[in-house]
Amino acid sequence: MNFFKTILRNKNLSIVLGSQLVFQLGIWFGTIGNLQFLQTHIESHFFQAFFLVMGGIIGVIIGPYAGRYIDVTLKVKVLRLVGVMRIVSVIAMLIAIYTGSIYWMMIYSIGIGCSASFFNPTIQTILPSIVDKEDLITVNAININIITLSRIFGAVLAGLLLTVAPLYVLFLIALIAYLTLYFINFLLIVPEALHQNVKKTKTKFKDIFPIILRDHSIKIVLVVSIIPLIFISGFNLFIIEVGKGQPGFIMGILYFVEGISILVAGLFIKRVIKRYKKHVLILLFACCLMGIAQLLLSLTSIYITVLAFGLFGLAYGMFNPLLYTYSQQKVPSDIHGRFFSFKTMIDRTIMQLCLVIIGFLLDQIGYKSLMMLLGLCTFTLVFSIFIDSKRSRNKNKNEFYQG
Repeated sequence: MNFFKTILRNKNLSIVLGSQLVFQLGIWFGTIGNLQFLQTHIESHFFQAFFLVMGGIIGVIIGPYAGRYIDVTLKVKVLRLVGVMRIVSVIAMLIAIYTGSIYWMMIYSIGIGCSASFFNPTIQTILPSIVDKEDLITVNAININIITLSRIFGAVLAGLLLTVAPLYVLFLIALIAYLTLYFINFLLIVPEALHQNVKKTKTKFKDIFPIILRDHSIKIVLVVSIIPLIFISGFNLFIIEVGKGQPGFIMGILYFVEGISILVAGLFIKRVIKRYKKHVLILLFACCLMGIAQLLLSLTSIYITVLAFGLFGLAYGMFNPLLYTYSQQKVPSDIHGRFFSFKTMIDRTIMQLCLVIIGFLLDQIGYKSLMMLLGLCTFTLVFSIFIDSKRSRNKNKNEFYQG
C-alpha cells in the first residue's frame, strides 16, 4: 500500500505507467477492431493473417533505427513522437472504416507496430531513471501486471463495446485517450542524467554487439528470455486445444487463472530478490517451473491443466520483471535504447517463427506430445544455461587469480 502511495506522489512514474496502460488497452481495442473489420471485408484467412502481422513485421524492420534514435534523443521527445504516430494511425483506421478500404487499415497496423518499436524500449530506458534502485523490481512487476490486466480486460471491453456500439466508436475512444495522453506527456520530466547521451554523434546500432559478446550476463539475458517466448507464442493455440470438448467457460478460466497468477507473482518477487539475491538462479528456477507446467499439460485432467496454467503464470510473473530489472542494471545506460530495441526485435521474430512451428507440430504430433517436447526442451535449455554460467564464473575466477 505504501508503494502505491509512492507511485501517486511520483508524477513521472504515474505518467509512464499510465501511458503503458492506455497504450496496451489501445492495442487490444485495435486488435479486436481489426478482426471485426477484416471479417467484414476479407474472406481469405491467409490475407486476414497477412494484414494482421504486417504491422509487427515493419516494427521489427525499423527496430535498429528506433533503438539508435532512442539513445541519442531526449526520451520525452521520443514519447511525443510515439503519441503522434498513434493519433495518425487511429485517424487512418477511422478513414478505413468510413471508406471500407483495407489499405487505410494497413496504414493503421503499420503505424501502431512502428510506435510499439519506439515505445516499449523507451519505457524500459526511462524506468531506472525515475525510481529508486530498490524499487525497480517492483515497478517492473507493476509494468508487467499492467500489460497482463490490459490483455485480460482490453479484449473483453472491446468485445462488449462492439455488441452495443458501431466499430468506429471503438477507435474514437482510442483516439480521445491517445490525444489526452499526448498532452499529459508534456508534464513528464526525465532526470538530466539520462540526457547525457544526447549528442550529435554517429551512433550505430551495431555498436551494441561487441558489448553483448563481451558481457556474459547480457548474453544470458537474451538466451534465457527465449524460454517463455516459445510457450507464449502458441498460448492461444494451446487454449483452443484444451477447450475442445470442454464447456465454453473453460477457456475463459484458463486465461483468468494465468493472468491472476502473474499478478500474484508480482506481489512477492521483490521479497524473493531481497532474500536470495541470485538473479540468474531465480530466472532459471522460474524457467524450471515453466517446464514443469508444460509437462503437466501433457496430462489429460482438466484440473491439472488449470493448475499448470496457474503455475506458468506464477513463473512468468516472477521471470519477466526480474529479467527486465537485471537487464536495466547490467546493460550500460548509453545503449539501453538499442539493447531493448534489439531484444524486442528478437522477441517478435521468435514469437512469429514459433507460432508457425507450433501450429505445424500440433497437426503432426498432437497436443500432448508437443507439451512433453516443450517441457523437455525447456529443461535442456535451463541445464545448458546453468552449466555455461558456472563455466563462465570459474573462468573469470581463474583470470582474476592469474592477473
